[in-house]
Amino acid sequence: MGNRLQDLRLDLAARSQWNIGYFYAGLAFWLYAAVVGWVFPLQIAKIYWLIGTSFIFPMAILASRLLGADPFSKGNPLGEIVGYTHLSVLGMTLPIVLIAAVQYPELMILVMAIAYSLDFFLMGWAFGSRLFGIHATVRTVVVSVIWVALPDERAWLIPVAVALAYGTTVVLLPRLRRQWQASHV
Repeated sequence: MGNRLQDLRLDLAARSQWNIGYFYAGLAFWLYAAVVGWVFPLQIAKIYWLIGTSFIFPMAILASRLLGADPFSKGNPLGEIVGYTHLSVLGMTLPIVLIAAVQYPELMILVMAIAYSLDFFLMGWAFGSRLFGIHATVRTVVVSVIWVALPDERAWLIPVAVALAYGTTVVLLPRLRRQWQASHV
């Protein structure tokens, strides 16, 4: 299985570029969420946040295409399981996000910040890199600290923290992917 797994990872790295388009889309969404959280009161912000999430996937496909990455990696079982896992996370956490939006709007942004990175650990295994798990772990810790320590700033500061995590990942990802590919050829 080692060679087969390695071949699948190499194919996925070459074709998807480690999902770079999705990370650019995540960065764009969380920057948008930060501006929304800064400008609008929570009761309005939560609506814009929900609407904004519907643009992440189309932005990811567009960014992937512009960067020459395959956003789906069809035919590669690792790419397919990454996609299915991400859709599962979104589908299973949507009720929690909606309940938070309706009954606990102040909690909504924290739920999104943590829940939308749950699949990063599987992504890290599929790509053969710890970058994704580190992103998710640091992101979860930082937004949790903000939640507890800075309650009046949550609506904009949590999205800023997540955007910084995405920005850092977007910067590191191409170099780390090329290094990984060179060491596994």
